[in-house]
Amino acid sequence: MPTSPDSMIRAVLWTGVGQLRLERRAPIPCPEGWVLVRPDRVGLCGTDMAILNGRHSRAKAPLVMGHEITGTIANHSAGAPSPGTRVVVNPTLACGKCWPCLHHLNHTCRQLRLIGIDVDGALSELVAVPAAGVFAVQPRVAADEAVLAEPLAVAVHAVDRSELSERSTVLVIGAGPIGVLIGLVAADRGCRVLVSEPGETRRRLTERLGFRAISPDAGLVDGVGSATDGVMSDVVFDCAAQPRVASELSAVTRVRGTIVLAGLYTAPAAVDLHALTFAEQRLLGSRVYTDADLRQAVSLIESDTLDLSRLPTQTYGLNEVGEAFAAALQGDILKAMIDPGK
Repeated sequence: MPTSPDSMIRAVLWTGVGQLRLERRAPIPCPEGWVLVRPDRVGLCGTDMAILNGRHSRAKAPLVMGHEITGTIANHSAGAPSPGTRVVVNPTLACGKCWPCLHHLNHTCRQLRLIGIDVDGALSELVAVPAAGVFAVQPRVAADEAVLAEPLAVAVHAVDRSELSERSTVLVIGAGPIGVLIGLVAADRGCRVLVSEPGETRRRLTERLGFRAISPDAGLVDGVGSATDGVMSDVVFDCAAQPRVASELSAVTRVRGTIVLAGLYTAPAAVDLHALTFAEQRLLGSRVYTDADLRQAVSLIESDTLDLSRLPTQTYGLNEVGEAFAAALQGDILKAMIDPGK
């Protein structure tokens, strides 16, 4: 680990499809208004997998990935906490000039960029981030939980978009990290949570968390109907973003229910708009999060409200990033994490 921001640092570069390289790099620049963070955990997510496999349209090699970040402030910078402060990072970079930005909707910026996708990220011993995008987290919080603040903010934002009510029946489609976190947030707000997931390992996890697991292989509509006495779900969170799921969204939602697209579709998908119209259902998009969502996520983690220690995770060193991606793909753990100090 570098002893100062002026030391040579180790970083993992994505250099092309399926290619990763660990190297030593010169000290990284820190533009005015930015601050250096020494990451102690970096979460891997589906976006990173897409980049690794060359399926992300914006990511260009060579690139240091990593946008789920917790660590400590490494240098003095105006507007940032003092060096040594534990923080989590909002990796979004908005232009500040377009209509959404001018109306305080920076997370929907027309030119939104992300650290770890459009600029170098945190699979490195140091990362530069905007000073306005760091949020202090209590030192007692375990790094393995603090790093979940970014995906938890995605979940908080999606749940808030749904405007769900206490005692609502919620269906989460897809038990990846975002789906599981949405389920935990919804349950914390007094909802009954159903989770549709094809993988047996992930279904068992959702059951341990207190959710009712449904196998879509047995028929998603029938499974939800059986679990709700035919009423279907008050709120549906689509975290799978698969065309076969899109065609059934209206059918698993009750009359005047709400559908939230929490996953990112990468191609057009068929939605039964006739059924949606006749049932007077709402179809909502949900994109990343706001600073307020991230603050709420930090608060939930600091209070241990969701007991995130129950989630199966595994931490790897910088020289084990390839193994971490393989473990994430296998699906036995919910989140693979990197400790850049190892």
